[in-house]
Amino acid sequence: MLQYYRPTPLEQWIENLWRKAGILTPAQLTVDEVASRLNVWVHYLNQRSKALEFMGLRSILVDKRLSRAEQWEDFLHELCHVLRHAGNQTLMPRPFLESQEADANRFVLYASVPYFMLRHYPLPDRRSEAAELIVAQFGVTHTLAYQRLEQIERRTFEAVLWEEFEKLAIESQPVPPR
Repeated sequence: MLQYYRPTPLEQWIENLWRKAGILTPAQLTVDEVASRLNVWVHYLNQRSKALEFMGLRSILVDKRLSRAEQWEDFLHELCHVLRHAGNQTLMPRPFLESQEADANRFVLYASVPYFMLRHYPLPDRRSEAAELIVAQFGVTHTLAYQRLEQIERRTFEAVLWEEFEKLAIESQPVPPR
């Protein structure tokens, strides 16, 4: 299935980020490891997760009431805001806020289960077994594993359709006279 998958520009950006930070295996995809390598302070509190940046210091507050997998996903969401976004979300126009949130949600999918790592695992044909493999190897929730699988399946199907379309387009071109 993965042979047709083409990473998006955001996925490529994340791959470059992880590689530059020396994050090359799923075992390194943890809050503490990533925060250390990207010079981000992490604080665990009994409140909703959020990102803060003040005078060049980047901090992420992680809700310690969540499971480890949920903390990881929250951390990545907030990390996206720290790395890719600017401005105070409480003051920005709603469409801009929604755009940043959508970007952060995509970031979580790609950063938690990076294609450049996932492609080394033979994914089982059964979706439930593939999801279990992703949960076990990448430390994400079942919900996120299924979302990532669905996204990969959808984008793979699009790539296969596009390839077939291109073949038909070439075959249907008139043959020039000799």
